[in-house]
Amino acid sequence: MFLHLGNGMSVRTKDVIAIHDYALFQKGAGSEFLAHEQALGRLENTLPLDIRNDESAKKSLIITEGKTYLSAISPWTLKRRSQMVYDTMDMEKDVSEDETSENFS
Repeated sequence: MFLHLGNGMSVRTKDVIAIHDYALFQKGAGSEFLAHEQALGRLENTLPLDIRNDESAKKSLIITEGKTYLSAISPWTLKRRSQMVYDTMDMEKDVSEDETSENFS
């Protein structure tokens, strides 16, 4: 399944390591992490071009194995979206298990 980060960008949910509030990365060690990711070419800004440099528009930071993404979508919304994916998968699994157990009854 995929997690939509905004502005047409999606990542595979199984690749997501962490979703954080961007405010935590504006100062100190967090800003050093962002600078390091940018220097390595792993920082991907998913905000629309017209607000890409607006610090107040950056809401979340999504960390994956290969890249780090900036998003205008709040971390709570992204978390809820990712949980909906897994809840849906669990529901499909439950239905499949029910069908299997009916076939053996």
